[in-house]
Amino acid sequence: MLKEPEARRRVIAEFGAGIADPDGEIDRGALASRVFRDPESLSRLESVLHPRMAARVEEMIRGYGGRVVINAAVLFRMGLDRMCDFVICVRAPLLKRLVRARRRDGLGPVAALRRVASQRGICPKSNGRAVDIYYVGNSRGLEWLEAQAARVLAQRRIEVR
Repeated sequence: MLKEPEARRRVIAEFGAGIADPDGEIDRGALASRVFRDPESLSRLESVLHPRMAARVEEMIRGYGGRVVINAAVLFRMGLDRMCDFVICVRAPLLKRLVRARRRDGLGPVAALRRVASQRGICPKSNGRAVDIYYVGNSRGLEWLEAQAARVLAQRRIEVR
């Protein structure tokens, strides 16, 4: 979404030219260091991007016409759960998430902790809506995660191809 000209313009207007590189593109590292330090900044960024992202997902779903999977870390924050028949929330222990964030994003320990802390509540116990929520663990590797997800899909009588 940060590549979209209007979204990029609004993010730069909200956070200042210091988050843009010399080509006018968003410096994701500079933006991340800013928003993951301050919950209010993260909320402001989400208020700019989430409505656009949700609209894009809705448009893609309408264009597809069949069953779809939405892979969205902040599905509930974006309100995308209202389009779901059910949700599979993937959970991992805090230490694993910290190690993964450091490895994947090259973050230091404090930055990784801030990033993980910003994800609190993204996988609620209940959402107050009619959508079923299933929880699967992501601490034993990809094969284990896939097997758990396949079990949920089988429960829902959804064939995995």
